[in-house]
Amino acid sequence: MADLFNYLEWRGDITLDQVPFNKVDALLFALVSYNIFDNLVPSDFKTQISMNEVLERFRQAPDLEERKDIGAMINERTYDVFEQAAISLRFCGLTVCGYRSIIDLEKVEQFAAITFIYNNINYIVYRGTDDTVVGWKEDFNISYLPQIPSQSDAIKYFEEAASVLKGKFVLIGHSKGGNLVVNTAVSCKSKLQKKIHQLYNFDGPGFSKEFYIKKEYLNIQDRLYSFYPGFSIVGMIFNHPQNFEIVHCDGFAINQHDPLTWQIKGGDFEHEKDFTSESKFFYRTFNDWVSIIDSEKREKLVNALFGIIEASEYKTNKELVKNRLKASARMIDAFAKQDKQTKSEIHKMVRILHQTVKDSIPMLSLINVNK
Repeated sequence: MADLFNYLEWRGDITLDQVPFNKVDALLFALVSYNIFDNLVPSDFKTQISMNEVLERFRQAPDLEERKDIGAMINERTYDVFEQAAISLRFCGLTVCGYRSIIDLEKVEQFAAITFIYNNINYIVYRGTDDTVVGWKEDFNISYLPQIPSQSDAIKYFEEAASVLKGKFVLIGHSKGGNLVVNTAVSCKSKLQKKIHQLYNFDGPGFSKEFYIKKEYLNIQDRLYSFYPGFSIVGMIFNHPQNFEIVHCDGFAINQHDPLTWQIKGGDFEHEKDFTSESKFFYRTFNDWVSIIDSEKREKLVNALFGIIEASEYKTNKELVKNRLKASARMIDAFAKQDKQTKSEIHKMVRILHQTVKDSIPMLSLINVNK
């Protein structure tokens, strides 16, 4: 069994000139994007610094330990992957720019992106959902909004990058970041589509069936590479592309969403022949349930569910875990104030999630669906 650390041992001394960028490199970039680069990487695209300099700034940061503690939902070794990559021969020659990070409670948005550059190829990486409650709420808002704020900002980010940077573009994202990759490629102007060399979607939520017959999607589908773990939940939300690879992972259940559980062989992944029965069950049950509820009702349910979670007064999964008793008491009180029909629908929503993700997501595990 081999993971990204093993990959860096095998390929770390082989340059991108010797062995070109591949799908495993893309997964590594997707994971690295979860690191907190605030005030370390320039936010514009003209000011570019080396990977070595980014690492040195990271190491010298007075809040290094806080930066490394990304939260309950992100692998604690994410910084270690970045550190090993930055000192490797394969990635030390990259330059970095365009780091943006937005947390907007009012707009309900969690968005972050960073750009790596090598040999006239620009690798834009959209961060997936982080540890924040607002980030998770934005994900649920996909169920009724035609476009969530992070999708709009992802398009703007690509447009700005393309107005400054020359060469081809590779768009990469894990989890919600994968959704942003696909949506950006389909929603951007046709002249920008032509600049896209490749698209990498790692277990990102999907779209409606109609999305995949759009002319704009058909224009980019041959450049899109989608990957899902055998036990996929996030990637089973809505419909996914027809062409994809199923990756063998050593994580249990929903933990297979973690890129560090994805198994690697050389410059490729170890594969599974099919999704697990639990993943298929979730795909059928969740999407069937969503399909019979109109968008107005979905909006009401999402707002009610997150109104309960937000009643805890904690803003991250990490805080919810640390203050479980206080959070539970406040959430139970907020749940009790909902009307009978809303309670019933919240029960259905959370039960579907509990049957597959169990207690892996703190903000959901604190909602007792048996009451």
